[in-house]
Amino acid sequence: MTGEWEYYKQSGPIYGEASAPVRWEQTIAPWLEEQGFVRGENERCVFYHADKDLLVLLYVDDVMADGEPADVEWIFELLAERFLCKDADYITADSPQDYLGMVIGIEEDKLFLSMATYIDNACEILGISGGRVPVSPITDPIDTETRSLDKHEVKQFLTAVGMLGWLATTVRLDVAYAYSRIAQHSATPTVSAMESVTKVFRYLQGARDWCISAPVYDGDKHSVIETDDAEPTWRFMCDSDHAGNAEVQNRRRSQNGLMITQNTAPVVWQSKASSVAFACSDIKEAHADVSSAAVEMYSAGNATFDILATKYVVEEMGMEFPQPFTLEMDNDAARIFANASAQKTKLKHIDCRQEWVRTLRNKDVCNPIHIPTKDNLSDIFTKILSGPEFERLRALCMREHAI
Repeated sequence: MTGEWEYYKQSGPIYGEASAPVRWEQTIAPWLEEQGFVRGENERCVFYHADKDLLVLLYVDDVMADGEPADVEWIFELLAERFLCKDADYITADSPQDYLGMVIGIEEDKLFLSMATYIDNACEILGISGGRVPVSPITDPIDTETRSLDKHEVKQFLTAVGMLGWLATTVRLDVAYAYSRIAQHSATPTVSAMESVTKVFRYLQGARDWCISAPVYDGDKHSVIETDDAEPTWRFMCDSDHAGNAEVQNRRRSQNGLMITQNTAPVVWQSKASSVAFACSDIKEAHADVSSAAVEMYSAGNATFDILATKYVVEEMGMEFPQPFTLEMDNDAARIFANASAQKTKLKHIDCRQEWVRTLRNKDVCNPIHIPTKDNLSDIFTKILSGPEFERLRALCMREHAI
């Protein structure tokens, strides 16, 4: 109004600005190492103190510690001396805690991870309330022939997809396939794509209390071989669906799924379209693999890379990891890898993975086995399932519990 300018000098970091993570990286991270913690090389958020068997997870300035009570008190007292900290909160039956948007609670002998509060907030932001609750997050393909969204609608769509991605990555594995499929439309979203992401949040609103659940106080079992008396501590399952997604932008790529559980709780999962496509100057665009066997081998080979990446992080956290790990599959890839019966092809991306899995098997790192489809939990990540089948698999992976 006056035409005069006022200038301000920033004397310190503002919480949330781009430089904040760098400043924490330069202060608290090296300070933890000075206290005797070893920082993970594969997961930089992991700090493990071997002498105290104390694990600390650090995400910028959000700290979680897991260990004996006296050791937890020790590190938080040191933190309070060095940094300006809030009081430490303990997860108890009466006081669930929010950590990075995940609510962690304990009841009797079970630990729960819930996203119910986040779902409520997301639905409020998107203006979703009431209405019919779908049985599953996705039931139909997305129609790319419907009208393209306008600028305002695109912003709302991308906001919804972003929040759905966080849910699918952290706790709500039941929407991982829907997220993978819907997110493919981010470049040119249509009315049908918006309806699909809205449908997912209506599903989540009605299924807000489904959690990841794990037993506590039992300690880690060390059995890695399933017997009549004990479940294996770790399970590794992969699956693929060949050319099941006929939507134009997918180009008939296969969908790969991976599930890793520990003490019956899902800890790593993945649902993604295959990155394999072949380019032909005559066709003018990439095309997917036409061999279902090649798709299965490619999926299994990629699963072993992801499992080994998990192994490295688990070991950095001071935990045991099975070797060999048993990779469960419900397709012919298991038989091929186990029996070394595959013939050489002229497809380098398949030959390389085939040789890789054989090497893991021969070095006693991976043991591929065949399991019935109904027992393969990763099937929930590969295709649109019927309502009853989706609910059956969800019940095997998650538990409904209000926190």
